[in-house]
Amino acid sequence: MLCKKIIVCCSLLLSSLIFAQQETIIVSGVVKDSLQQPLNNVTIIAKPSQVKLKIKYAITDNAGFYKLLLVKGASYAFNISHLGHNSINKEVLFSANTLDYNFNLNTRNESLEEVVINYKYKPLEKKKDTITYNLGAFTNGNEFKMQDVLAKLPGIKVEDNVIKVQGKTVTKLLVEGKLFFDGSTKLAIENIPADVMAKIEIISDYKESELLRNLADNEDLALNVVLKEDKKDFAFGDVEAGVGLNEFYSVHNALFKYNPKSNISVIGDINNFNNSSLSFSDLSRLVGGTSNLFKRGDLSNNLMSFASNNQERFKSTTRFSAINFQNDINDKFAITGYAIYANNDIVNKASSIIEYLGNEPIIETREDFRDANDNAAMFNLKFDYNPNANQKWIYNINYLNNNSDFLNESLSSAVNTNQFITSVAGKNDNFSHNLEGYFKLNDTHTMGLALHHSITNMNSTNNWSSNALFLEEYLPITQTTEYNIKQINKINSQKLNFLLKDYWLTSRHFHLFYNIGFNHKKSTIRTDISQVFTDNSTTDFSELSNNNLLTLSDVNAGFGIKSQLGKLEIVLEAKPHYFTFIRAQIESTNLFIEPKLDINYKIDADIDLDFGYDFTNRYLNDVSYLENLKVVGFNAVLQGNPNLTDTRSHNFSLYYSDYKNIDDYFIDASVDYSINNPVENNTIIQSGINRLNMPVILNLPEDNLSLNTELGLMFYKSSLEFGVDLEWLKLNQIINEETSVINSFEYGLSSKWLYKLNKKTQLNLKYKHTGFQVTSDEESRSIENIISLNFDSKFLKNFIFKTDFSTHFVKNFSENTDNYTLQNLYVGYSKPNNKFSYSLNVRNMYNNGVVVRNSFSNNLLMSNQVFTLPRVFLVAFKYKF
Repeated sequence: MLCKKIIVCCSLLLSSLIFAQQETIIVSGVVKDSLQQPLNNVTIIAKPSQVKLKIKYAITDNAGFYKLLLVKGASYAFNISHLGHNSINKEVLFSANTLDYNFNLNTRNESLEEVVINYKYKPLEKKKDTITYNLGAFTNGNEFKMQDVLAKLPGIKVEDNVIKVQGKTVTKLLVEGKLFFDGSTKLAIENIPADVMAKIEIISDYKESELLRNLADNEDLALNVVLKEDKKDFAFGDVEAGVGLNEFYSVHNALFKYNPKSNISVIGDINNFNNSSLSFSDLSRLVGGTSNLFKRGDLSNNLMSFASNNQERFKSTTRFSAINFQNDINDKFAITGYAIYANNDIVNKASSIIEYLGNEPIIETREDFRDANDNAAMFNLKFDYNPNANQKWIYNINYLNNNSDFLNESLSSAVNTNQFITSVAGKNDNFSHNLEGYFKLNDTHTMGLALHHSITNMNSTNNWSSNALFLEEYLPITQTTEYNIKQINKINSQKLNFLLKDYWLTSRHFHLFYNIGFNHKKSTIRTDISQVFTDNSTTDFSELSNNNLLTLSDVNAGFGIKSQLGKLEIVLEAKPHYFTFIRAQIESTNLFIEPKLDINYKIDADIDLDFGYDFTNRYLNDVSYLENLKVVGFNAVLQGNPNLTDTRSHNFSLYYSDYKNIDDYFIDASVDYSINNPVENNTIIQSGINRLNMPVILNLPEDNLSLNTELGLMFYKSSLEFGVDLEWLKLNQIINEETSVINSFEYGLSSKWLYKLNKKTQLNLKYKHTGFQVTSDEESRSIENIISLNFDSKFLKNFIFKTDFSTHFVKNFSENTDNYTLQNLYVGYSKPNNKFSYSLNVRNMYNNGVVVRNSFSNNLLMSNQVFTLPRVFLVAFKYKF
């Protein structure tokens, strides 16, 4: 043992002596090029020939100087290299204490070989929850506004200013990630210029902030417009004016100023040929102030763009102006807001055939002429405060005001022919404000707080007059030569909503979330009915008046778990609600537990299968709980029932999507099924065309099954889309105390071919077949086939030709056939880099006077001929900023 220790010590001593004998020397120098200019960043590597010695290296400074500390007497292989120069390799033996070694590197004469970048341009891209359309692959420069661009994108449908993607409605519209008029699709698609857009992004499950990722229940589908780089800090827009035959005219402006920290949009329009308009129904769906934490269905007046079909107007003069702004005061605080004013004078004219289903079906023909004036204004302001990355506060305030007057003349023929005049004058206003906050307490807990309050007032005066006696079965009318029924309606409603929610990341595979909430609604509904005589004296029907106070309170909680198991994600939730409902001196309480299950199975990247189930309840519209009568038309009254409570519904959904090979094809398919029991319905007492509607809750199940699927095929210059929409509905109807079952089947088959003939010409060919079948005691059906073509082309360098054409083949419920064709035409002229352009517009080229609409509601089958504007010729000029 002692011997081993002595050997080890001797070895260490010998090694130390050998190391001490390795004297070091300094080797330094300058590296220059062939022009004797110093080179920096030259690499010098000194590799020793002795294995036990270390490799040394140095890099020259700006003066080309380097320095190495090497072992004296050792031999080194030097390598001096620099990009674009010939390397030097030489063997050197160092013996002196200090040595200067300078090197000159010669420039290397060589050329690069051809570089091939293997990149495939993708018109469509799918990354996680976002589908991106690179617009250059789908457009040809003949587009003017965003709606022209969307019409050329596969998988996107626009109908009545509602955008649908994957069969789902777009609920938020953004420009550069910022809400445009609180997400309005109508204002965006009609006004954003096509030539400023670079990309369209479709974002599933959109959230305003990452803090909302797990907190918010809303599954918004957002469309984000990505501007071209030179438009992200730029002012752009256009002003257009047009004049035509028969005193038609149009003035329109859409001006935008964008930069990274602020933006402003100003839109205005005046026209009298149904070109563009905003109605009260549009604005009421723009009411803001709803928290991201509340479900959309829990509150009325949510953001959902909707517009009446402009083609279905006989005369029209519309005016609106709007301004939207956003400003980042600093990195923590931002203000956004908008103001809108609309004034519309609309005339509608229609001819209808109405079949009243029942034991003895009744056929009514009706001519309607309606003249309406509507004024509406809205103001919205939003404050967004982010004190740090873990906290966010939002305060939103909104006000909406509307004044409307309309006069409706109806000529009704059933057994007898009578004329009825309806006049309505109304004023509505809504004020709402909302406070919400989100907090990331730590890495595992995120909390959300929301408080919403709204006040709504609706006042209207309705008058129904005729030279014939009407509604005598329901009202104690005094016989006279002229009959006039007057009804005054006053509604005041307040809502208060509170929610506190916590999301807990308990582990990698399990998350928990829970919340407490309180919802309260208080409504006062008053109606007063009277008969007005020719000398302006009145008889009040005080026994039929309503003065109802309703309060509905909901104390609720929620408990849920989210689990990730491989490709399977499961979310299970239970929400107990305790309702207290007071109406007409009747008080009832109700404990309801709302279960919810969501399962997502990721079959493969961008291939998903989703299943959903929930069991919900819903209270009826406030007027359903009235104690007495309410007149709703010259041939209809409503008798409320305060003894009613709520309805229940089981809802199932299955959704499959395949976007893995989005460059070649995509598939969307969904199946939805709901069974409602108990269910809301109407008991109808029918006497000729007069009807008494009484809401009732039945313990008879009603079923609804729908199937929607879409297949898209992508080719080099074209794309094909096929869609199938099927819906079966079974509902109960009670007419004159007899209960029967109505089965309805609605279906739609559609196809679309987008083809890019060349860089200047595109066409869009569509076919749509829809059918509606109603089966009760007898079977009724309606069918419509539509063939349409959109074509645009640039010719003679500076001219643009565009046309949209559709032919409709309609068979109504009476087996009568109507065919009509609609076509619009546009020819425009503009020079490159010239701010002015000129155009000729022709609307309704064939001067078609009517469009046909078929529908079914309650026990009514309706076939309508809607009269439209005549042919419009308009010459316009545009100045582009």
